[in-house]
Amino acid sequence: MLQQQIDQNARAGRLGALAPVLTFHSLVDFTVSTPAVVSALYANLPANGSELVLFDLNRNARLGPMLRPAFSGKIERLLPAPPRRFRVTVIANAGPDTREVVERVVEAGAVEERSRPLGLDYPPEVYSLSHVAVPFPVTDALYGMYPGPEENYGVNFGAMAARGEIGALIVTLDSLIRVSSNPFYPYMIERLEAPRPAASAAK
Repeated sequence: MLQQQIDQNARAGRLGALAPVLTFHSLVDFTVSTPAVVSALYANLPANGSELVLFDLNRNARLGPMLRPAFSGKIERLLPAPPRRFRVTVIANAGPDTREVVERVVEAGAVEERSRPLGLDYPPEVYSLSHVAVPFPVTDALYGMYPGPEENYGVNFGAMAARGEIGALIVTLDSLIRVSSNPFYPYMIERLEAPRPAASAAK
């Protein structure tokens, strides 16, 4: 239903009054289709200052043949070629031999990419973010990888490394393996609290 409304309003030229959209999304997302975010939402948006922030894989994870080939170089295939009507920011490894991440930005209407270090690292045991990880800090008592002492729920999904026989737990092993907190949460909050840039002149 929502997609139909977006398509109808785009065809009718009514999206020009839409406020800028800011999306934080993991490149690997089992819940929300990343290609659909680009093709079904951002491809329809006007040049109104919208921005898509993508968290890339941890390319330093050294998973080799265990990683699906579809995710190698996926960002380049996922996005339309610049110039675009929206700003694209990619949070990615500074290089294949480091866990340090950088912010790679292509402004709306531009083709050149600029990069800056963030002073943040991908945890060595994490190969990607997930849909559930994005809104939680690593110190969250329930979902954090490094839970703080403020609250205690008796279990911590983010820091659990369960080993044992299958069928004993009431939750699936997939639920325990899936990363549930965001090591780049401070960056996300900083961006959310910053003033939004003016709409681009891109057409």
